[in-house]
Amino acid sequence: EVAAMFDLSKPRKKKKKKKTAEAGGAAGGDDAAAGAGAGGASGPEANYEYVDLLGRALELVQAANPDHAERRTFKMMPPTLMKVGSKKTLWSNFPEIIKLIDRSSDHVFQFFLAELGTEGSMDGQGRLMLRGKFMSKSIESLLKRYVQEYVMCKMCRSPETALTRDSVSRLYFMHCRACGSSRSVAPIRSGYHAKTKADRRAARNAK
Repeated sequence: EVAAMFDLSKPRKKKKKKKTAEAGGAAGGDDAAAGAGAGGASGPEANYEYVDLLGRALELVQAANPDHAERRTFKMMPPTLMKVGSKKTLWSNFPEIIKLIDRSSDHVFQFFLAELGTEGSMDGQGRLMLRGKFMSKSIESLLKRYVQEYVMCKMCRSPETALTRDSVSRLYFMHCRACGSSRSVAPIRSGYHAKTKADRRAARNAK
């Protein structure tokens, strides 16, 4: 029996390696299961969980702010101008545009007088009378500039904003009702000047 134990001609049974292999297989199975569990975080189930959490978050935001659950659609109407005599222009739908952008008529009025370099007044119906001849395209271009600077939120691009003036600094600040951001706005100053016949005549006489 002792000789048989040391007989190298007989193949040995590799029990330990088999056990090791089995142990390795079991460990590999556990690692695979763990990997499957970890990998599941990027699978369809995890995506479903993310969408579900996002939807829940939106529901909480809407519940806390019911007035802003639906964003107000904003589509600017073009200005309607009418010639009055030979030296004046009437902006007939000025009140409707003021209501649409939710701004003070006086603030918009002062902006256009400064940008056009002219004088004007508002009649009893809130329509704007401008001294001089002006084209619809130039007025519409200035209106878009006003909306970009004094109406649209630069953070979320929402028109749901409020314009207030600080009583101490006399500066205007715009607060967004949609995202809660605030910023100061540029003061009204002279910019674009629409030339009239009088301006061109004065330029010719100055030469």
